[in-house]
Amino acid sequence: MGLTAGPVPPRVDAHVKAGLLALIDDAVAEGWTRRGAAARLGVDDARLDRWTRRRDGGDLSDRASGGNPVHAILPGERAAIIALFEQWGQRDRSHRKLAHRGSRLGVVFVSESTVLRVLTQEHLVLPGNPPRDPVARKPWPDWLIWKPNHCWAYDFSHFTRARRAAVAVLDLVSRKWLATVVTAEESSTQVELAFTHALQAEGLLDLAEAHGSAQLRAALSAGDADALERLTTTGDLPLLLAVSDNGPQMRSDSTREFMAAMSRSPNSSAGRAPRPTRPGSNRSFGHREERVARTW
Repeated sequence: MGLTAGPVPPRVDAHVKAGLLALIDDAVAEGWTRRGAAARLGVDDARLDRWTRRRDGGDLSDRASGGNPVHAILPGERAAIIALFEQWGQRDRSHRKLAHRGSRLGVVFVSESTVLRVLTQEHLVLPGNPPRDPVARKPWPDWLIWKPNHCWAYDFSHFTRARRAAVAVLDLVSRKWLATVVTAEESSTQVELAFTHALQAEGLLDLAEAHGSAQLRAALSAGDADALERLTTTGDLPLLLAVSDNGPQMRSDSTREFMAAMSRSPNSSAGRAPRPTRPGSNRSFGHREERVARTW
């Protein structure tokens, strides 16, 4: 028949379909079977059946992919989403909140992604949430000596498949990994155990348990920043600065009391090294250590 281009491609134009169907009709009229003629032309006979039904309906043009899904939104739902945008868009400021707003009001029940898709198709833009004010980082205390064994960081890391957590203690200056405790619980007990191991490893346990100022211990235990500032200006300094995030184990009274009990007044002749240039930029155990600074 003069066709040498090989099998018919997956998508062809309407006039190509009409030409192929005409060739099949001519071949059948000359004594060919429909299936044999289809195989000769390189097209599936089931495909020809679909084309024949569509030709009888007067439409051989390609249709949009996806057919007619039963879960497609209705014109009324689209209009309801647009009405929600006009009434609540400036207040909710988010397509997620707008979707829940429609459900609570009983106006339209669609997913968050559907609301976003409709608004995008209609070129409607929500204002979005306003930017948050940056959180002021807590500065390093003036009495901090920036050298090893004066500023430690600690934090928990989770291993969910093993149902375990690990708390580690690191020296922020030397980056030395001091101690690790793997446990099934997360409490102040594990924090105290990790710090005890770290003190033993660095030979500071006896020094930490030595006699210290009662006023300093009371200020540390109570978390009295004003009293602590007064004492440090007179040379009554803690042994270490411990930093971590705002986890409940770090904020607990037991942890504060433990660290307060491990304080002492160092030699007044100890020199001071320069303070760190970027407060709050240190990392420990995969977490930022910038929100809470606990003295020890």
